[in-house]
Amino acid sequence: MWGKPGEEPQDVYLYDDEKLSLGQDGLTTISLSGDAVTTLKNALLSQMEPPGYHLSTVLILRGFMKDHAAFADDFPFQNEAVFVRCLNEDEVLRKCYWTLRFALARGEFDTMTRLKAWIKAGPELFDAPENGMKIWFSILDLPNAEVQKELAELSFSREDLQRMIAQQNLPIYMFNKRSGYLMLSRFGKNDETGFRLWAFLPTALWGQLRERRRLSLRELALALWGQHDIEQALEERARYARGLEDIVSLTQT
Repeated sequence: MWGKPGEEPQDVYLYDDEKLSLGQDGLTTISLSGDAVTTLKNALLSQMEPPGYHLSTVLILRGFMKDHAAFADDFPFQNEAVFVRCLNEDEVLRKCYWTLRFALARGEFDTMTRLKAWIKAGPELFDAPENGMKIWFSILDLPNAEVQKELAELSFSREDLQRMIAQQNLPIYMFNKRSGYLMLSRFGKNDETGFRLWAFLPTALWGQLRERRRLSLRELALALWGQHDIEQALEERARYARGLEDIVSLTQT
């Protein structure tokens, strides 16, 4: 909120790295840089509870993690204070919980499908430093110039990308012995509302997921997207107040 004391305040929206000018009576009185806006937003979020609801999150999470000890019949998983202890002790559970909680708060129900694929793929594979994968999204046929530059550094030329786009049946992949595998998949009902997912996988990770885990190309795309969801969610979670997690963590030390 912004305004003079005693007057009706006006809403102010803070966007990361976007500069903001605040004024009164048509005059600019305060100007904040993009860095300052991000710092201010982080300071405000750090005093707030993360969005979403615990109960709806765990009830849905139980649906595809029912064999986890946190969802045993005699465990009070509906109690957030108790459940937080499980989050501090289990990395996979913590990642799934916060990713799903944030997704449900935004109404992004498709995230559940991606988390299931991520679990099937084997979460431990994505934590290995040598298995570093990359993922990009594009609305147009080709990804933007910055992504094309990254792909060129991975030995995939613009001509390679165009050959992949020209294929009718997606998902498809291309192998380069100097780097690894590049995969292209399409999501959405049609070209007008859809988008493309590009993913790079080192040869070792590709072998683990395709040969050992026997994931289909679509399952593979969903699992990689799930990993992306998780990384975004944990980054977002770090901006909010820790609350119960800090209290439980202290009691465990």
